[in-house]
Amino acid sequence: ILIVTAIFAEQSPRAVIVFDASGSMWGQIDGKAKIEIARDALKNVVNEWNPKVELGLTVYGHRKKGDCNDIETLIPVGKIDKKKVISTIFAIKPKGKTPISRSIKKAAEELKYTEEKATIILISDGKETCDPDPCAMAKELEEKGIDFVTHVVGFNVDKKTDKELECIAKATGGEYFSAKNATALNEAMKSIVKKVEKVEPKPEVKKPKNSLEITATEKEGGKWIEAYHAIYPVVYDYTQKSIGNCWSKKKKECLRPIPSGKYLLKSKYNEFKKETPFEIKADEVTKLNIVFGQTSKVEISATEKEGGKWVEAYHAIYPVVDAETEKSIGNCWSKKKKECFRQIPVGKYLLKSKYNEFKKETPFELKADKATKLNIIFGQTGTVEISGSETEGGKWVSLYGYIYPADENGKKDGSNVGQVNNRDSKEPSTHKIPAGKYIMEVKYNNFKKEVLFEVIAGKTEKVHVVMGETGTVEISASKKKGGKWVQLYGYIYPADENGKKNGGNVGQVNNRNSKDLTVYQLPVGRYIMNVEHNDFEKEVLFEVTVGKTNKVHVIFTQFTIGAKCSDMSVKVNYEIYAESGRLVYEKEIKCSDTLKVVLDSGNYKVEAKIGSTIKEGKFTVGGDSSKLTVDMTDIKKESIPKESTKEELIKADSQASISKKEEPKSEPSVKTVEINGIDPKDLEEAGKLLNALGGMFGAKTEQSKDTKAEQDKANKEFDEMSQELDMFSK
Repeated sequence: ILIVTAIFAEQSPRAVIVFDASGSMWGQIDGKAKIEIARDALKNVVNEWNPKVELGLTVYGHRKKGDCNDIETLIPVGKIDKKKVISTIFAIKPKGKTPISRSIKKAAEELKYTEEKATIILISDGKETCDPDPCAMAKELEEKGIDFVTHVVGFNVDKKTDKELECIAKATGGEYFSAKNATALNEAMKSIVKKVEKVEPKPEVKKPKNSLEITATEKEGGKWIEAYHAIYPVVYDYTQKSIGNCWSKKKKECLRPIPSGKYLLKSKYNEFKKETPFEIKADEVTKLNIVFGQTSKVEISATEKEGGKWVEAYHAIYPVVDAETEKSIGNCWSKKKKECFRQIPVGKYLLKSKYNEFKKETPFELKADKATKLNIIFGQTGTVEISGSETEGGKWVSLYGYIYPADENGKKDGSNVGQVNNRDSKEPSTHKIPAGKYIMEVKYNNFKKEVLFEVIAGKTEKVHVVMGETGTVEISASKKKGGKWVQLYGYIYPADENGKKNGGNVGQVNNRNSKDLTVYQLPVGRYIMNVEHNDFEKEVLFEVTVGKTNKVHVIFTQFTIGAKCSDMSVKVNYEIYAESGRLVYEKEIKCSDTLKVVLDSGNYKVEAKIGSTIKEGKFTVGGDSSKLTVDMTDIKKESIPKESTKEELIKADSQASISKKEEPKSEPSVKTVEINGIDPKDLEEAGKLLNALGGMFGAKTEQSKDTKAEQDKANKEFDEMSQELDMFSK
């Protein structure tokens, strides 16, 4: 996230850059880290920065992990030193969280947004990770601010985050830009910075003799207080755009010369807002004293125990009216060396406080002219540092998981109190949580571990988890040995000692681009991979060894099996057996069709069956040949079993034999054979040859069934036809 806040003074604007150093900035776009793209974009902006515009730099998330309050002003706002700003930006290393709400809130408060015009430019690469609703925060700031606007740039974010960021802009009357790459980011920055540099002309206010004099008090006849006032003309009962504003002080009224007419005065003091209609008459001074209501001061601090050192905690203040809690009127942070102060109207309130995983609700009442001091005692905490490795004493690895409170039996007792996520694996995942017992559930690759530990008040507990050894597998495929890689899809499963599946899938194989590998880091052990290419499937057993890259290449060798029959329309049942005798494939097709199979390399036997007659053939997958033709022409036509008709299946004494509807005769089906890669003319010639051959067989069947010479002639012509077809297929 990059936030640029602009302060519009009367002469020229000033700007404060709040730079995000959260861990998400290490993400990449087109092979380049987002932090580098953001640095380059800022460098361009700073180099072209208008020297008349003062500049400051604030950074957060650059010192600690998991700390939503790690915010630091590195360069106070002032005359720009371009070299210093650029060198400071390039020295920043992302580490922490993404507190969008708190960043906008802090920038707005530094600008005195309730007193002066304030514009913020937010460039975010991700979601809010600290507070629940940045959009609500933006709306609250806009409501309280004088003229508060936030322009937002979403830097390579998803649709859901786009909407969240756009809401921030719309809530404050700002503009939203979506930038998916470095070029778009630079263009968005240039466009928005022009708005920052532009000095808005002050509205021309005529200065007639008639004027307005404004003061403010908490009660009738009380001392003057400092309050803000904006003046709006009213024309035909419609409130127009403000023509000016001013501050009434404790010792000086607000004096404004304005034209005669009707007006509406909108005044603000702490959490009080007042609207006062008035009229200016010619050559008269109109005096207004705005009575807001009495206020008092609340001072808030926080400790872990009675009389302990102050800790940093968050507090939100809610008015209580008629025993009902209303919308929050403000919030603040109590620090280790400074209380949280708020001047608010007298009355009853509920204070909601948060410190680490502790939450407290404290009712209190403010009385006039008397400060109320509150010290919130949360409870004692300790620190846990979590790390992990594959082996005892090995290099640290990235862990991910959650921490849960544990009961006396070591079982989960509530929702998670922290997320374990040491992504860079160089530093432990550190959490400050209430003293007590906890269960940690962590993952590393496909390892899962559950660890019970205890946090002791005021101490640091180091928890190191040995996850288990892993290796890497690289998966690819081709149609033949040494051939081009092909697309592959499937799943990986753990395998038992017998090479059978032993659990759910641990990874998906998806080489969508045939140039890529599927790479997985998996626990050491045996695995089964079920993969497919086109409509062919394979099951591959492989092993992952520790610390090594295991390359698994799947070859989808296609083997073609066909048959020559005296009647090419009969059905042939094929059974394929491995060398061990195991049946690996079975299918029944017409003799005129071919069987295409993908098998592992090795020797096989095929049994082709027509009726009760079986012909065998042997073939080798991975050898020189990729096809086999089984000769079944010696099976005479009369020995081929005829398919039973519907009429033959009706018993003589059945009801169907007595009364039967005459069914319409069906037209003979036409078998269309498509042979890819063959010239249509050649295909036509082959068709003629087949027709001639069919006629020959018909003549043979009717006229010379027992003539050996004619049988030999038919076989010879059939062989010539087969050779010619084989030439076409090549």
